[in-house]
Amino acid sequence: MTGIEGKMAELALRFSARARDERLTIAALFACQDRSGISERAHKLAGIAGMFGHPQITDAALRLEAAADGTGAMDEAAERLLDLLAEIETD
Repeated sequence: MTGIEGKMAELALRFSARARDERLTIAALFACQDRSGISERAHKLAGIAGMFGHPQITDAALRLEAAADGTGAMDEAAERLLDLLAEIETD
């Protein structure tokens, strides 16, 4: 493994370690129906998830961001993203 590969692997582990915090933050924002906060958090998450091998999280985050930026329901998009984050959580 090269130095860059090692660093990326380390960052990917950190991303997974933060998944629980991200999930709890998004869930709290969703409970408050804070569309602006949800959109901002989902946008940031979409930007980094794919870099660490989680394209499904990127897609789900983009869907939630779009839902939050609109006026429709966010339930399905939020549930999908929260489920995906729960799958990669580490202790």
